[in-house]
Amino acid sequence: MSCSNCGGDELSFHVPDAVSDYLPDDRPAAALCTNCLRVSPADDAPAEYPEFARVSDAFPAGESGAVVACLLALLDRLVVHRGDAERVATEAERRGVDVLLVLDRLAADDGLDPHLDLAKRRRQLEQLI
Repeated sequence: MSCSNCGGDELSFHVPDAVSDYLPDDRPAAALCTNCLRVSPADDAPAEYPEFARVSDAFPAGESGAVVACLLALLDRLVVHRGDAERVATEAERRGVDVLLVLDRLAADDGLDPHLDLAKRRRQLEQLI
């Protein structure tokens, strides 16, 4: 699959049950662009979580990586999804992920071209959590 925003490769993943209620779309899967970090809903996903390190070394592995990807989907419209973003970030931290550090590292990764200002969103998220 390729990203409708930038044409980059996408990683499909199953949306973890722990965060599925907080996403604006109720589909069971999503796709993360390995270039611009746009997350879009999907109908199908492989049984196993993808290697999120293909996006960046900053991404945690497995289900924790999927939780971080779901957070990225909410950061795109943080004003609308403030409460949901806070809950998803809290879930990631419960799993041992330093969400703010991950966002810092993604923002500094020269191999990425994020479709949103990660540094700005990180500051806004920091005020919530």
